[in-house]
Amino acid sequence: MNLEAITITLNGREVSGQPGMTVLDLARESGVAVPTLCHDPHLDPVGACRICIVEDERSGALMASCVTPIAPGMVINTESPRVQERRKTIIKLMLASHPDSCLVCDKGNRCQLRKVASDIGVGLVEFQRIPQLATIEEVNPFIERDLSKCILCAKCIRACQELVGEGAIDYLGRGFASKPATLGDLPLEKSECTFCGTCVALCPTGAIMEKDKVYTGTTTTTVHTVCPFCGCGCGVYLEVKDNRLVRVRPDADSSLSRSTLCVKGSYGCDFVHSSDRLSSPMVKVNGNFGVVSWEEALGVVADAFKRIKETHGSSSLVVFGSSKCTNEENYLLQRFARCVLSTNNIDNGSRLYNAATHVGLWETVGCRGTTNSFDDLERSQVILVIGTDPTSSAPLVEYAIKRAVKRNGAKLLLIDPRQTKLVSWANLWLKPKVGTDVALINGMAKVIIDENMLDKECVAGKTTNLETLAKDLQEYTPGYVEKITGIPSDDICHAARFFAKAGRASIVYGDGITQNINGVGSVAALANLALMTGNIGDGRGGIYALQMENNAQGACDMGTLPDFLPGYQGVEDAQARKIFEARWGCQLPVGVGLTALEAISGAEEGKMRGMYIVGENPAVSFPNSNLVRQALESLDFLVVQDIFLTETAKLAKVVLPVASFAEKEGTFTNFDGTVQRIRKALEPFGNSLPDWEVILRLATTMNSSMPYSSPQEVMKEIAELVPLYQGVNYAKLDVKSYRLGKGQIASEKMKFSPVKYIPQPSPEDGYPLTLFVGTTLYQFGSGSRTLRASRLRKLLPEAFVELSKSDSRKLKVKDGDRVKVVSPTGEVAVLVRISDTLNQGMVFMPAFFPEGLVNGLFDIVLDPRTKAPALKTCQVRLERIEGDG
Repeated sequence: MNLEAITITLNGREVSGQPGMTVLDLARESGVAVPTLCHDPHLDPVGACRICIVEDERSGALMASCVTPIAPGMVINTESPRVQERRKTIIKLMLASHPDSCLVCDKGNRCQLRKVASDIGVGLVEFQRIPQLATIEEVNPFIERDLSKCILCAKCIRACQELVGEGAIDYLGRGFASKPATLGDLPLEKSECTFCGTCVALCPTGAIMEKDKVYTGTTTTTVHTVCPFCGCGCGVYLEVKDNRLVRVRPDADSSLSRSTLCVKGSYGCDFVHSSDRLSSPMVKVNGNFGVVSWEEALGVVADAFKRIKETHGSSSLVVFGSSKCTNEENYLLQRFARCVLSTNNIDNGSRLYNAATHVGLWETVGCRGTTNSFDDLERSQVILVIGTDPTSSAPLVEYAIKRAVKRNGAKLLLIDPRQTKLVSWANLWLKPKVGTDVALINGMAKVIIDENMLDKECVAGKTTNLETLAKDLQEYTPGYVEKITGIPSDDICHAARFFAKAGRASIVYGDGITQNINGVGSVAALANLALMTGNIGDGRGGIYALQMENNAQGACDMGTLPDFLPGYQGVEDAQARKIFEARWGCQLPVGVGLTALEAISGAEEGKMRGMYIVGENPAVSFPNSNLVRQALESLDFLVVQDIFLTETAKLAKVVLPVASFAEKEGTFTNFDGTVQRIRKALEPFGNSLPDWEVILRLATTMNSSMPYSSPQEVMKEIAELVPLYQGVNYAKLDVKSYRLGKGQIASEKMKFSPVKYIPQPSPEDGYPLTLFVGTTLYQFGSGSRTLRASRLRKLLPEAFVELSKSDSRKLKVKDGDRVKVVSPTGEVAVLVRISDTLNQGMVFMPAFFPEGLVNGLFDIVLDPRTKAPALKTCQVRLERIEGDG
């Protein structure tokens, strides 16, 4: 509905705005500067600072422009003598209770109070000074507070409550004693604070500041790029001084992150300056690495690959791409594998958690990932969260879910056997037995069909195969599903009605779904639920498939897969091969290649002879770590390209040092298909090079030069050859990110896919506990980067296992004791943490610690469809280590 514009007079000229706009909104839209200290476009206006006062000359009233809606006939003056006088008085009153420490304050020229005072001509203050509050002692490594500098703008409180949804701080006290504080006025580390840094980024003064600062002055170089960690794709600004990253702050203009980050994004990027960074190429001679030139290192690699190719054939060579590298680098790497090495044996790290999504969603709704934009999630009326803890794995998504619930009235349906932080936000929390997700989803689908809650228009016009699905679901009665899952039948029916009756219902899932042995089936079952309720885009809800790493989606889009060329064009599709062959000037290999785990098995059997691993650490991230290491050691030749000497790199013959995310150009594609530029902020460390340049140099050394001189040229070719990326170019991306959008969804009818529940195998005797492996907020992935981020390591320095109080009493262990976690495949020694979030018989471990090697507890058991390993749960026992307890 079009609303009639409202016209007012602003500083002597008529301007028009839409109903609902404030005077401040219209002034800024009209290019009129009005100073503020408490206002932020992502926060609700409160008019706390009163600096934005303006005068309505009709009535003579002075009003806070940030909270005053425009009205017809207003005559607004933003710089009248009365306005200027009042602004000066307000600023002087603020300065009267503010310490005279501008010259030594770490906020420096970034202080907005100082800037406003300077702009309106306030210098010395004649008012009597008000006693200052004391600095609060904090022991956390991230944030420090000096409330003597607080101006009570409430930005920190509002950001915590409105954007992040944590509510760790609020006003405490009244009058002059009022201050932002935690519950009980405790230090931040004893509160609900997650140290996301949003309050630090928005604080206009030095009241809340980053702790352990590298540089306290004002930087002159700021580079806009993308966070290198999870798949959310948060925009960040890197502040640089003397080729050193000194500060990371969120992108206030990002439609994705909206001035927020998580603790990793704010305080985890200093790994780029770790002393462990690789600075020069190395070749192993007699078991020891020696530094060599790039020419020598690449020559060794080229000779080895040529020799293996000639002796054993191209099928004995394998390439692992990276879900942390850029789109352009993955595109070049798959071209190198196919054109130079002549093999389709190429895969990337997202195989471990993303393969089920690619297959399950493609066969049902016709897309390879998330169906809707991230913005749509907050508009949902019901959100079903299953198989993920976004608090730690995708904080931006958690923020959006909490905003949808708190601010938009959405209902949260949470399915998780563990008690996570989202439980307190859930309208309904279901705790199924381990491995019974498919039975539960099928049971909900049967209730929806039986009670005629289908979206008949969507089902009739856009889908096929409902009759087959309905027939297959006959056995999944609420009573039958209750016996399997342990969830009362009434709750199963309630959950189904809850989801089906919403106008817009969305599904959010993660690796708790995809890393199970029947991950494809679990994804398809969720897609069935979305299809039958019409929640598959077109202004409705959608499916949100969370990705663990920053470019998991892009790496697959670019064809670092054994069965697809770029853009999911099949390697056995003759027409697709013809197009790429004509452009690349080579004959492409025919036939599907090996997946990552198949290649490891091939190495163990002696079939694989040479391997090129870029930005991945399979010695830690793959299951059965001991077997994987043995397989890698058995290769004739292994070259690893990374920023650190990882556990995998230590096994290599040649190690090639590469630039970090902050030292190169390119693009990432996040979990909802948004393509964003990453930009170079630092010079590469030592003699390291960007991955794209290393790949090009290696191709040239092997007499197969590729005609690119920059990532921009690579993206130009991608846009021409990959239909999904048509329209993507750097010029557009420099202005705004680009969402791939509905090009991911097939135009033909979507298909219901019957899925059978497969019972979990009975646990072996002697392993009575069920281990869950998951994420933790303060570390990431295998830990190769975040364990080298100084502040993150201080907070969470080593591996642990969480267990319930009842199990701890049985084992006679307490917090801080050391135990062995033993499975039929392996064992690790870790610290104990007692938790009240776990049921008896359940234990939890994070996946990130190399020294913990939690994946070594898992045997290699592959999903028959995707060849991806099951890495979420296994049976274990705990053994006390003598001398503890």
